[in-house]
Amino acid sequence: MDYETRFSGKEDYARHLVRRSNGEVTVDGLYPEKAPGQYMVRVRIPGGRLTLDQAERLAEFADLYADGEWHVDTRENIEYHGVSHGAVVPLVEAVETIGLTTRGSCGDTVRNIVVGSEALVFDTTGRALDLQSIAEKLSRRFAGNTAFETLPRKFKIGFFSADDFEPLHAINDLGFLEERHEDGPSTLAVYVGGGLGREPRLADLFFSRVPADISVLAGLIEAALGVFHDHGERKNRAQARFKFVVGRLGPERVRELILERWQAPATVNLRPERGPLPRGGPRALVPGVHPQTDGRFRVSLPLVAGDIGSDLARLVIAAARQAGAGALLLGTRQNMALADVPAAALGALQSELARLGLSPEGVNGPRDLVACPGSAQCRKAYLETREFSHELADALEAAPLPVWAKQLRIGLSGCPNACTQPHIQELGFRGQVGVVEGSKRQGFDLLLGGRLLGGTRLGEQVARFLSPDEVIEVSKAAATLYAELSGEGESFREVLDRVGVASFARVLRSRVKLEYGHWEAGLASGEPALTPQALTGSLSPREILAWALKQYGDDLLVTSALNAGGVLLGRWLSELAPRHPIFFIDTGKHFPQTLAYRDVLIREHGLNIVTVSQGLDEQEFARRHGPELWRHDADRCCALRKVEVLAGLRRGKRAWISALRREQGGMRAQTPLFEIEQDGLAKISPLANLTRELIDAHLYAYGIPQHPLEGQGYRSVGCEPCTQPARGGERDGRWAGSGKTECGLHTKWTQRVEKAPREDTSKLAKAGEAGVGV
Repeated sequence: MDYETRFSGKEDYARHLVRRSNGEVTVDGLYPEKAPGQYMVRVRIPGGRLTLDQAERLAEFADLYADGEWHVDTRENIEYHGVSHGAVVPLVEAVETIGLTTRGSCGDTVRNIVVGSEALVFDTTGRALDLQSIAEKLSRRFAGNTAFETLPRKFKIGFFSADDFEPLHAINDLGFLEERHEDGPSTLAVYVGGGLGREPRLADLFFSRVPADISVLAGLIEAALGVFHDHGERKNRAQARFKFVVGRLGPERVRELILERWQAPATVNLRPERGPLPRGGPRALVPGVHPQTDGRFRVSLPLVAGDIGSDLARLVIAAARQAGAGALLLGTRQNMALADVPAAALGALQSELARLGLSPEGVNGPRDLVACPGSAQCRKAYLETREFSHELADALEAAPLPVWAKQLRIGLSGCPNACTQPHIQELGFRGQVGVVEGSKRQGFDLLLGGRLLGGTRLGEQVARFLSPDEVIEVSKAAATLYAELSGEGESFREVLDRVGVASFARVLRSRVKLEYGHWEAGLASGEPALTPQALTGSLSPREILAWALKQYGDDLLVTSALNAGGVLLGRWLSELAPRHPIFFIDTGKHFPQTLAYRDVLIREHGLNIVTVSQGLDEQEFARRHGPELWRHDADRCCALRKVEVLAGLRRGKRAWISALRREQGGMRAQTPLFEIEQDGLAKISPLANLTRELIDAHLYAYGIPQHPLEGQGYRSVGCEPCTQPARGGERDGRWAGSGKTECGLHTKWTQRVEKAPREDTSKLAKAGEAGVGV
């Protein structure tokens, strides 16, 4: 879509389009708020770094044009809320007089480039990269560049130090993680295709040893943006982020497409097997006070939900000037820091900040809680979070617990869009709406155990639809249990690693009775955590699918050939996770009725079917592999048209849902509910014990028709040249008379699991005193 078609010279605040005083229409950081005639205006702060002069003017703008507050978001932007229609253009143009911009901080553009909060703080070797300078130079190249304002959706980039305690490289579209080497300059590892939202996906490692050269990095970014522009989804915005391109085409194909556009330096490792492990810097000598490489210090300030009034901001800036600080830094946890503070000024600065209610000792504690603006202002939010975040912070701060036990990474999001990154918080509360017992219900889902340091891990959903009061009670119970279980100096992350998320959640369930929300199945007191062996118990097929979605999230691959069992799984999936894709492999040889059936399932029954293929039309396929390959080498034909496509889909996934059933006979007669295949993927077959009769009854109850060829005797439908009506068993019409019974999808990677991993629950015995089950 070209620039003229997209913008057409018209102002449209709902689409972030602003007409400047000179008549130019630009894409700016602008969202309509819930209150009629009011807007949020977002200022991009490259790398999160402000001069004190800039900060002072931004505080002034809050009074002149907005509601008198800053809201620091998790992309290191400053947001103004309550901006009237008439104040939008004056504010946008005022921001540019101080060397900043709102250009591209909303819309389908390259968003603000973030820098991890620990960059250039801890390194004492002299090899640390100046990531701040890199971010600022790249921002000047991409912010407001019309060539990158017609992307399918927004595109996020971040740079993170090897010393960073909270590296977010795995949740950005492009994440750069510093690599330090004993034998040469530091370089960058590049992660591609990450993102959270309703369908979280952790990025894949694409390249390592990339030089920290601006021209090299800009070329790589432009190549990735070109791939996104050409291959991104433009009809369904829910599937339009770059992570879906990587998921659909596969990491290897996206890597190839990037390399077609980017001339990588010879020193770059194009297929690294393992990336650098962020080590985290040393603990602060004093809470919230960290040494810099130049002998000065960075002093952090906690902000509840990223909010600070203009008057308080001015007092902080005045204290910074008095202490000789050089800059104000915004962090990815919505907090702030004063950089370049001389050692001699530390004591007086800490005292003044404490007097203002912003003591550095509060960093990482209850007053450092992350929250979005919520339903009071954001039109996408279901739940109020801004005021509630202060209630939660107050309740935790007042809890009679050691200070260290209340240092939990907590995030509140008013909807599933994950602006506050609940998936990677230790306690992530995500706004949700749904139906419970026939009635609409909205509340907070609890995601437990997200982490960043030591390897990014997404939190596991352990409770749903919590009320605000229940969020407070669960948070206090989690802090209490952490205090009971922790060894000396042991972090919350380390406790969960040792005892297991499910075991920790079971004790929470035993201590907090939910009246409005509910705990997830499998967390009953004394009940073992769900493991692969537990799947052979009393769970129904639908419950097994629900377990797999919770266990693996976006790393769960679901495929379907649109036979009856696969369609039933797709119907359940549309209820449990409506946006989760069901991949249909178009072999190029399907019956026309199959393709028509696929379209009916999408259009009339809400299945989120994504079609993939080997990419060649039939003429080119025949030229490369010979005409009518299925006649003289059916195995090779299946391998090229189906198995290789599945191999691409499997990359980067941890589990695969199949519709295999024992009743189908042959090699399927011994189908387990759970097995580990040769490439390490878990293969889960929820329908293994189900009969075709029961499947047909479910489809009938849902009002879903059978495959159009069912009435002609086709009980199992594959490619047209190799499928006939069945004369005996359900699959007897597949490759009839050839001795072939499987295409290879279910034989190439088969290897059975012997035992499941066990959790360490040894320290939970004490927590189970007085009848508390574990």
